Amino acid sequence: MRWSDVDLKAGTLLIGRSVGEGPGAEIVEKDTKTHAARRIALDPDSVDVLRTHRDRMTERAVEFGVKMLNDSYVFSRSPGGRRPWVPNEVTEAFIQLRNQMGITGIRLHDLRHFVATQLLAAGVPVRPVSGRLGHANAATTLGVYAHSLKESDREAAETLGALLRK
Repeated sequence: MRWSDVDLKAGTLLIGRSVGEGPGAEIVEKDTKTHAARRIALDPDSVDVLRTHRDRMTERAVEFGVKMLNDSYVFSRSPGGRRPWVPNEVTEAFIQLRNQMGITGIRLHDLRHFVATQLLAAGVPVRPVSGRLGHANAATTLGVYAHSLKESDREAAETLGALLRK
């Protein structure tokens, strides 16, 4: 993710690429798995966190005498954001944080499933959840997360019953 993908005023994020490590620790950018970019909305708290993060990164770049560019990476250890975190670094940081919190048995990828099931359980329609996950169609989302819809189905039955009683 580059800062050019983040619109703090509109509160949106463009997901259009992935980053990996090639031969010799070379950074490789490529399309997303579905080869499609998507723009997702950010909640106000996430926008505030990103704004604070950008300010901190800009201050750090100035301290090192480099400039933050619009295409700098959002998550980078290098001053000025010229080199992104690669997947292993993100995983290692997650494991360290998880361990500090005394949590075991949770993988970074499990957070994706957590978000999807929580959104569906909260009544968010499957189409927006599918879009946030980058699924090409809602049928994929339904196939993977159908188990989380059972409780919502119970609530739907009770709501329908209450409507019919009126």
